[in-house]
Amino acid sequence: MSTTTYRSHLEQPFKTVGQGVHVSVLRRHGGQGEGMTMVFRMEKGSHAPLHSHPGGEETYLLSGKLRVGSRVLLPGDYLWTEPGEVHDGFAEEDSLFFVVLPGGIQITE
Repeated sequence: MSTTTYRSHLEQPFKTVGQGVHVSVLRRHGGQGEGMTMVFRMEKGSHAPLHSHPGGEETYLLSGKLRVGSRVLLPGDYLWTEPGEVHDGFAEEDSLFFVVLPGGIQITE
């Protein structure tokens, strides 16, 4: 039995989860923690509220300029956020980024 997951770019619909914030869930990890692998699009000026990740967060910025907490990410930047670290996100430019959340997300705001 194969566990390989393939999803064509044509099969990756984005869902609006906040004003100017759109997400496409590529894979749900299942099991404990409800982890996910996703792609986010944030429009310039949009804001993701304060939140944390029980299993940490991996972010890779593909395009744009994104502030995560006090850090500013540019295309090609990678950010690992420790489990439980509370932060927000702000798109200083239209931004596209890849995110892996081993333990899901908890909104704190």
